[in-house]
Amino acid sequence: MSARKALAGLLGIVALPVSAMDLAEAWNVYQIQGPTYLASVHERQAGQEYKELGKAGLLPSINATAYWKRVDGTSEQENLLGRSVESDLDYDSRGAVVELRQPLFNKQRMAEYRQGNQRTLFSDAVFDAKTQESAVSLASRYFAVLLALETIELAKVKLKNLEEQVQSAKRRFDLGDGTVIDVDQATARRDLARAELIEAEDNLLVARRLLQELLGVVPEQMSTLRTDFPTPPLEPPSLQDWLNDAKANNPAIIARRHSVDIADQEVKRASAGHWPTLDFVAAYNDTESDSVSTQDQHNKYGSVGVELRVPIFAGGATNAQVRQASANRELANDQLNSSREEVLSGTTREFRGVQSGEQRIRALEQAVISSERAQDSARKGFRAGTSTNLDILNAEEQAFIARRDLLEAKLRYLLSRLRLAASVGSLGGDDIQRANDYLGPSISMQQ
Repeated sequence: MSARKALAGLLGIVALPVSAMDLAEAWNVYQIQGPTYLASVHERQAGQEYKELGKAGLLPSINATAYWKRVDGTSEQENLLGRSVESDLDYDSRGAVVELRQPLFNKQRMAEYRQGNQRTLFSDAVFDAKTQESAVSLASRYFAVLLALETIELAKVKLKNLEEQVQSAKRRFDLGDGTVIDVDQATARRDLARAELIEAEDNLLVARRLLQELLGVVPEQMSTLRTDFPTPPLEPPSLQDWLNDAKANNPAIIARRHSVDIADQEVKRASAGHWPTLDFVAAYNDTESDSVSTQDQHNKYGSVGVELRVPIFAGGATNAQVRQASANRELANDQLNSSREEVLSGTTREFRGVQSGEQRIRALEQAVISSERAQDSARKGFRAGTSTNLDILNAEEQAFIARRDLLEAKLRYLLSRLRLAASVGSLGGDDIQRANDYLGPSISMQQ
């Protein structure tokens, strides 16, 4: 156990980047030491054995039995005169049997063999689904930390500007140029900004903990978004193409298909309870004094033959198992249809999220420019006497909201692209790297 802990610690040291951690590095750390990812890896490893378990039922089985018994008692027998005669029994009884059994005809074993193959394929599909879900979840939590960090930075700038506005309003009031309303308005906005900063710091604390839950560690610095933010068109551009791809390749749908196949084989396995079985049996016996009538005898013999078993009546259990398996097969079909519709809805949502996300980003980029211009104009207008103190406060608030909304829209756009790739079963390291290319400048986690 100590060696495993030491190895895990070494991997953690190797995985942690010296510079700011970006999304690609976070993904590497997650694959090395993320407990959720490692759990899915081990789940898949366990699932690989289903095909071997199914195959084992069709292969020969060899069993050996050995025993030793001490017999101590009496035996009563009548003699020729009809009198009862007792004799002592005091002997050892020993024996050994080796038996080989090879199924020749067994419909249950064949169904279990096919089930084993389907269960292994099911575990592969589940692993693929969980891997892609994990990549999206990691990106979501990484971006949640970035959003919280950047929101804190914006909130600090906003608070600083409002602090200056409060001081300016107080100076004007003391000089007789301002009003108490200006002071109160600026003070109220500043106090709200302080509350927003506290909320942003709380959000960061929670977001950091959720990221640590996946990675096992928290980096000191993270890479944040670059200034330039290209939005290349989707390929293919048609929603129907994405939907067709999702129906064919989504790992959750594939897993549900295998569940239907498993349930179908379970119906066949239950129905096989009505069928006879035929086994080839070869055995070797070595016994010595194994009963009262064979004292002091040593027998060695082998046997070869076939064994036929015909089920006649099992109390209705076989029919009940068939009905139960049939109902479970219908359940698996319903779950397949439900998963398919859910995936198609998600694909449509994320496809639209990418398309509208591009438009939203461009609109918000313009909104940031406009709000900053309005902010500057309000200050100049106030000095010229054409704007009020409230105009400046509103401009500050509008600029803060525009910057924060732009950051959030960019992160949502990247997540939509990742989720869209996951919906068609193609999310991999290349998609993570493409999202990672949007990151560059480092930002400290200590705010």
